Amino acid sequence: MLSPTRVRTVPVLAVACALVLSACSALAEDDRPASAEPSAISPDAVVDCAENGDCGQPGAVRWSLPLDGDFYLERHEQSAPQLRPAGHWLDGRHPSPGAVMADGILFVHVADTVTAVDTVTAATLWTESPGFDVAALRMIGPTLVVSAAASRDDGTSLRLLDVDRDGARAMEPDLPEDLDHVDVLTADDTHLVLREQLPWDTEEDPRYFLVEAATGQVEWSARLESGGAHALADETLYLIYAPEDEPAFVAAVTGGERTAEFGVPESAGANSEPWALPGGPLLWDTPDCGSGDARCGGERITAVDPDDGEVLWTHPAPGRIVSTTAGEEVHVRDEDGHRTLDARTGEILAEDGDVDPVALLDEFGAERQDFGPGMSAQEYDLLPVRPTGPGVDAAPLEGLAAGAEHLTAYEGTEGEVVGVYLGCAPDGLRPPSMAAPTGGTTCAEPRLFTVDH
Repeated sequence: MLSPTRVRTVPVLAVACALVLSACSALAEDDRPASAEPSAISPDAVVDCAENGDCGQPGAVRWSLPLDGDFYLERHEQSAPQLRPAGHWLDGRHPSPGAVMADGILFVHVADTVTAVDTVTAATLWTESPGFDVAALRMIGPTLVVSAAASRDDGTSLRLLDVDRDGARAMEPDLPEDLDHVDVLTADDTHLVLREQLPWDTEEDPRYFLVEAATGQVEWSARLESGGAHALADETLYLIYAPEDEPAFVAAVTGGERTAEFGVPESAGANSEPWALPGGPLLWDTPDCGSGDARCGGERITAVDPDDGEVLWTHPAPGRIVSTTAGEEVHVRDEDGHRTLDARTGEILAEDGDVDPVALLDEFGAERQDFGPGMSAQEYDLLPVRPTGPGVDAAPLEGLAAGAEHLTAYEGTEGEVVGVYLGCAPDGLRPPSMAAPTGGTTCAEPRLFTVDH
């Protein structure tokens, strides 16, 4: 799944630069970014690890690809720098770049552009602009679901693209033209659910829409009391309600009609989004409930029968669900590490090193080095990131990129895990100038690159 839209506040330094460029002095005048040494991603061409002979080495660059467009380095007072499109300069709310991978194709969104990249050759297959800044991408079967960063009055807050290596073909969802809706509420392998956004003072219940992703056709729509959490499987929508001072319960909706209602078990809790497995149980986890946490109580990862709410099994420890496989396996992280469970019985099938790392792709990422007030501008801009994840033992990526940011991870051709990053080649930073596209530090060499975890 994808994460929800992240928004940034305008950096204080950015505002100062915009008002009086010459007086932008958050960094001392003699401490402005100097030209840094080039790195593996510096060449203004596709870089392939096969040329360097280090494919598969932890922390090695697998490939690097130059990006089109103007970029700048966004600095923050309390966090590391980030590479951002020039069009977002002084934009108080803008979506972070992101990516999703399917069938050997990496789909990357930056600002209002979606780019498809071959993960083996790093060749750019095509680019597409949906007409709005993109907040998130989601693959549902062969359909790429593109969500806007903000709701739009013209009904174009969502795009459905039939994608392959040859291009993207837009489908027109069979939705009311005046529908104002929030982002995709929930989805499974074939369908997605949208919920109408109503004025705060309305007394009506919102309309829910079940949409087939492959065609854009609405399977059903119905006015339903707005649920606090949602899940979807086998064309059945599960809405979770937690009334004040009353037990939480689940309402199952099939064909637009309520077909079942049952309580949420106390062991499951009601604060997390449930997981619905095709042909399998409804699952709750306890992501904010750690070992010895008083808030946890008796809450545990819990599976219930989606027809009547009967508890099928309860995991002995609190934990977080990472992913599911074909409705048969549940991959979790609990206080003792990673586990693979049988979805129907809760039996532990694999532990830690025996868990398939591809099932844990959402666990792979990168962490930033800490920074302090005595750090120079160049040290701040080139803060290294260290690849992280189950079994990963990679050194920090020193001097590789400025404003490096981890976007996603995917499975390589040999089953290895590859991390996807956005950043600026270290020798591509340019100081603020009146001729630059923004008032900040310009990146003349933006890169999309991958690193072996």
